Amino acid sequence: MTQRTRARFLILTLAALIVLGASMSAEQNSGTSQAGASLPLPYRLGIISSSHQDIAWMDSPEACRKFRDEHCITPALEMMRKNPDYRFVMENMLNLLEYIETHPDRRAEIERYTREGRLEWGATFNQPYESLMSGEELVRETYFGRRWIRKNMPGCDATIYFNPDVPGRALQMQQILSKAGIPYMVISRFHEGYYRWLSPDGSGVLAFTPGHYGNSSALLHAKGDEGLDKLTAKLQTWGPYYKDRSINPIFPLLNSEDFSQPTDFGPLIARWNALHGSASPASRMGYSSAREFFEALSKGSPVFKDVMGERPNLWLYIHGPTHHWAVTAHREAGYLLPAAEMFSTFAALLAGDFSAYPAREFNEAWQAAIYPDHGWGGKEGQVTDRLFRKKYELARDTGRNQLDRALTVLAGRVAVDAGRGLPIIVFNSLSWPAAAPVTVTLKKPAGHYIIKDARGNEIPSQALPAEPDQARDTLRLQFVASAVPALGYKTYYSTDAASASVTATIGVSASPTVTVLENAFYKITLAPGGLKSVFDKSLGRELLRTDKFLGFEVFTLQSVGNGAGEFGRVQQPTMEGFDKLSAHAPQWARVDALSGRVKTVYALVQPLKNCALRQRLIVYNDIKRIDVEVDILGWDGDPYREFRLAVPVAAPGGKVSYEVPMGVVEVGTSEAPGTGGPAYGTLNYDEEMSKIRPREVQNFMNVSDGGLGLTLSTCVAVNDFEDPTTDPAGYPILQPILLASRRSCHSQGNWYLQEGDHHYAFSLTSHEPGWRNGYKTAIQANVGLFPIVRPAASGTADLPAALSFVKLSAPNVLISTVKKAEDDDSVIVRGYEIEGRDVRAELAFFAPLARAAMANIIEDEGRTLSIEKDESRVSLAFGHQAIETIKLFPAKARDRAKLALAKAEGRAKLVPAKAEARKK
Repeated sequence: MTQRTRARFLILTLAALIVLGASMSAEQNSGTSQAGASLPLPYRLGIISSSHQDIAWMDSPEACRKFRDEHCITPALEMMRKNPDYRFVMENMLNLLEYIETHPDRRAEIERYTREGRLEWGATFNQPYESLMSGEELVRETYFGRRWIRKNMPGCDATIYFNPDVPGRALQMQQILSKAGIPYMVISRFHEGYYRWLSPDGSGVLAFTPGHYGNSSALLHAKGDEGLDKLTAKLQTWGPYYKDRSINPIFPLLNSEDFSQPTDFGPLIARWNALHGSASPASRMGYSSAREFFEALSKGSPVFKDVMGERPNLWLYIHGPTHHWAVTAHREAGYLLPAAEMFSTFAALLAGDFSAYPAREFNEAWQAAIYPDHGWGGKEGQVTDRLFRKKYELARDTGRNQLDRALTVLAGRVAVDAGRGLPIIVFNSLSWPAAAPVTVTLKKPAGHYIIKDARGNEIPSQALPAEPDQARDTLRLQFVASAVPALGYKTYYSTDAASASVTATIGVSASPTVTVLENAFYKITLAPGGLKSVFDKSLGRELLRTDKFLGFEVFTLQSVGNGAGEFGRVQQPTMEGFDKLSAHAPQWARVDALSGRVKTVYALVQPLKNCALRQRLIVYNDIKRIDVEVDILGWDGDPYREFRLAVPVAAPGGKVSYEVPMGVVEVGTSEAPGTGGPAYGTLNYDEEMSKIRPREVQNFMNVSDGGLGLTLSTCVAVNDFEDPTTDPAGYPILQPILLASRRSCHSQGNWYLQEGDHHYAFSLTSHEPGWRNGYKTAIQANVGLFPIVRPAASGTADLPAALSFVKLSAPNVLISTVKKAEDDDSVIVRGYEIEGRDVRAELAFFAPLARAAMANIIEDEGRTLSIEKDESRVSLAFGHQAIETIKLFPAKARDRAKLALAKAEGRAKLVPAKAEARKK
């Protein structure tokens, strides 16, 4: 071998060894790291830095507020000052309000970063249990969210709703967001991906869910290239998803955990971009706001999967039966505050200005009503729960006080005939003429009181026993007020009579064990512990099937579990310690002091192991309604016990429906399809959403089959409809869940024992099949009517004996609020179509209007509406299940004079024309 040949051989050998070594090195690297592997798409990765924040949970509310200040927002501001690329998101507006209250000197800095899009705030006040809230409460979440920041920080906005923790979505929440100008939603505990989550009217939002909000944090905080390897593999897996749906390849990395803090991801970003960004500038990683991500995601013509329907909340035990007193105050605030706003608005318009309108008080009350979020309990949970209850009670009490104030003013404006007796003005806050029992307190008469309407017709009434704090010289009187005008009032008179009139009362037949009550509507058989039978005379149907539970029978089970936690299904009660009232055979006895011309009342009392149960059955003479009152007395707080009320419906195969905020869910039809899917680790929401129970309910539940409709009004938030016991019945059993003694899922959390007395009230009615035939009776049973014994006239008393301040021609549209507008002296009217059919509604206002316009949910004015017929009517379309808001501009005194003159001139012009036509 020549020297040249030898040299060449050595060179070739060396080259081969180099190639082989490189190949082996690459092979070894491919087994240990994929961070530099090629990506199927030029992904742009956006790190959305955030921090999941309950009001409390990690600690007391004050400690958590301090943590947000010192460890989240303040450090984030410092990082933004140092790095112009850094972005940070706080999930709700309450975090901002608290921070600027503590640091007013930093407001300008916050405004600047927010305008720049680097500091971002969630578009709602906080992160609630959506279906616990009333419809107006969900709307006010956007008032004190997006509306607040736009009005108080010029140039700033909030367009993303964050509620990533709660495994539950309300049927109409997406429509509320969309019509408040909030197009995007970040959730979790749902199948990872992007969705158009719709409400039944077709409006909706673009939703992003990472599966669980903490999933990306595990990748972002992993050591070395481990996180990048997993991220690379994840992006390769998601390639077909993006391609098949034509989705712009931007991938979000939500860095959010409970109370996570701002993090400098500079080294991670540099490492990723060194691996991918140099070869493909489109495959770069950087900081992103949530809004930047959503806007980039929406570019082009992406195809997102549609989801529509309620996702029943798995954590509903935390707020209903485990916090009964608090949630009762909340539910009362839900109808008292809108009623107070309505009648305060009418009073202001009659006065000619809004100077006495309590806007500040209403704002404070609404913020209190929506303040409790999803973080009941937790560490120092007794402090959190006490604060939440106080907020609810403040909202309720403000609503009641402002309502009384407004009704007293309005009652003083009604023209009455003093010679006919003492005027009683009964007010109705509902959208339809209502009938319900009302109770008034009057000075004791020399003889007996009789009640007459404004036409002189006598209305049956009866005296009630005195209450403990009632003045000795007064008397409580009850009667049924009927056909009280929608959003208006009706006048009655109370007069002295030498003797009480006698009318037929409910028929009663009794034996030692069975009592039968009978009126024009029902034949009711009482048995020890409940109702054996309720027969509807007009339908010719038995309502109850009582082979397992009697009607209105209370029963108790073991209820081991917590309100919220890492479980895939609602924790169900078990049979340990099962007991029911009929097992003790308590007898019903007529309560003579409560029975009379209006109603007949029977009661029973039964001591149980940990409390006593008292029930009253109330049957009315003149309205098709049966009431039951349930009292749990002296409850000792025994852990893991639950109480339910049973209404077993004789309708095998009957369909169940129930009210949710601004809508109705029909079980098996109105839920979102499928399951919630995997979250993280072994946590999997594997139950079909249509099968989840119990459910969050507003005012009523209904069971209907081909020949029967039964509707139950409920005063509690959590209700079931299937038999939870062994060998379950094959027919619906409606079950308000009265009380449950569970505990917080926080390892250092508190118990929810609720020792003491608890009081409940329910109403039952029956009707032709379908919930649409019974919901109004059930709602008015909960809301009731508001009587005022008329004070002396204050100023002008010029109102008629009965009046609707606002009338709607469409019976399927319900008005949720009439209120003073936030920015001017116009009037906001909001309504929603509930029955699922398109309709054109004429709205008649009691005062002349200068103009009217559509508005979005947060009161931004839209297109003009024409005013018709005497300048007080507008016509507008409501699509099925649509929520619509309008702005009315009442005519001022000068405008009213012009309108009157225009009318007069119009009539004058018409007369000659008609006369001329007759001549011809």
